[in-house]
Amino acid sequence: MQVSPILDVFASFNSFLTPETAGNLSVLLRGAILAPSARTVTGCLTAAWPWATQHWTAYENVLRRANIPMLAMARLLFALASRNLPKKATIEFVIDESLVRRYGPYVVGVGMHRDAVRSSKSNLIVTPGHKWVVLALIVHFPLMRRHLALPLLCGLYTTKKQAKRNQAPLYRRRHRTSNEIAILLLLWATRWIKGRNFRVLGDGAYATHELAALLSEGGRHPRLRQGRLVSRFRLDAPTYAPPTPRRGKLGRPPIKGRRLKTPAECAEMNRGWKSARVDWYGSVQKGKKMLSRTGLWYKCGCQITPVRWVIVRDESKKPKDEVFFTTDLSLSPAAIIAAYVRRWSLETTFQEVREHLGLETLRNRCHKAIARGVPLLLSLYTLIVLAATRRPKSRALEPMGMPWYIKTNLTFSDLLTQQRRGLFQEMITEASGSETGEFILPGMGKWRGKLGSPPSRRAA
Repeated sequence: MQVSPILDVFASFNSFLTPETAGNLSVLLRGAILAPSARTVTGCLTAAWPWATQHWTAYENVLRRANIPMLAMARLLFALASRNLPKKATIEFVIDESLVRRYGPYVVGVGMHRDAVRSSKSNLIVTPGHKWVVLALIVHFPLMRRHLALPLLCGLYTTKKQAKRNQAPLYRRRHRTSNEIAILLLLWATRWIKGRNFRVLGDGAYATHELAALLSEGGRHPRLRQGRLVSRFRLDAPTYAPPTPRRGKLGRPPIKGRRLKTPAECAEMNRGWKSARVDWYGSVQKGKKMLSRTGLWYKCGCQITPVRWVIVRDESKKPKDEVFFTTDLSLSPAAIIAAYVRRWSLETTFQEVREHLGLETLRNRCHKAIARGVPLLLSLYTLIVLAATRRPKSRALEPMGMPWYIKTNLTFSDLLTQQRRGLFQEMITEASGSETGEFILPGMGKWRGKLGSPPSRRAA
């Protein structure tokens, strides 16, 4: 019997699951790929009806009652994804948060969060839902033009105070900020890389002194010292020169020297700018002006961290300065910009999971189902990409265009279409009779109709 490529990848996780859980989860996986709309349990079973042989409650209990070791499965997922990375290369993680809109007074973990898609600088819009902090791995496959962010770990952020109208139990007793959740995810991920150097890419929400201090040479945690941070920087952020040694004076020695000019002050001087073509959004290169400096970043109560910041200015448009920084002083300004641009691949992953895998169509409410639903759906994105990489070179994928639209680059929709075709082939191969020449529709009862002779109403 022919098996779909994605089921070959999913078979690697059978050692962590019982046979019953693995079988039920594989049915839901097929349904999540084939379902045209909502990825609810009944929606997945409707799409995967040939393989659904049990009562629907058996599949509903997979998320809320079955024993699924999520961390062990995430470690194996990282091992499969890291095979596509060059040996001894710096591993790049990207971390970001995404709002999954959910409503209802009995849904665990729902809070009012800022909606980044609907909000603007002048208009703040809050929406009820789940705010997930996601850690993904940056990879690049030869068959695709852009970098991909493969989700590995997820953590749910909850508000400090639960809304009065929310009657569901608390998701966790102790409140954690987004940065605290990000640090926990990084601590788990660094157990798997075996001392290799890594780099963390994050937006301005993760440009904090605490995270920058951990991801530096003098970080207090041994496993995080091998990592470096690349993120946004404020135009008015102060940096300091190294301290000058004191002689013949009592007291604690200084940890910082004189205050240096801020990025905004350096930009107004119009000196030291360099023009170069750098990697930019859209997998293109653009001409930019760059200005870079180094200094010590300090906040009272936090460890002092050496950083390198770079200002980017577009040559063709009205000057709009953007500032990025890193704790890796060996990176060039162009490399800092290219690394931060690769962070956008996780935003593209969120958009594709919403559009093609129904991220916001889940309707689970209990604690375990919520803690597993979104992470499993994001992991499905990773499985689909990894299944496409196992395709032999003789059967290379081609972009699916239209007569009025010539498509030159592969996208996630092409990879998803390939997996759907594999499941349809598996369905037809399993349903066809090899000896009698009959075509059997599984799940439709004991009726067997010969080819060319439709069933009667009574037989149907």
